[in-house]
Amino acid sequence: GLAMTCTGFVSNMDEWMSASDVLVTKAGPGTIAEAAIKGLPCMLSTYLPGQEAGNVDFVKESGFGDYSPEPEVIASRVSEWFSDPSMLTKMRAAALAAGRPAATLDVAKDLGATALGSSSTWAASR
Repeated sequence: GLAMTCTGFVSNMDEWMSASDVLVTKAGPGTIAEAAIKGLPCMLSTYLPGQEAGNVDFVKESGFGDYSPEPEVIASRVSEWFSDPSMLTKMRAAALAAGRPAATLDVAKDLGATALGSSSTWAASR
């Protein structure tokens, strides 16, 4: 069997993610962004219609996770991932590729450039 720890809200999520191999979570954008930066495959269990629906597609299309609202499917899928170490390695790499660790700084630079009336270095680099 797999060792698993379930928690409610925690204020040290970065530490929990660093100690984890896979994350089972709802499709919140902050959680997904942090998981991607940490190279953490995600099994999404729910999402808020509208605002979080696109996050499910992002995770699946980026190759670092899947979605199901069914506990049995979640357990089966995560077990499949753990039974195939090469799959987990690929998913970790896909998560890291999807992550944008400098996104907050890029947005701040862009806002500052806009406020000062100069062109954005972030927009120019895209």
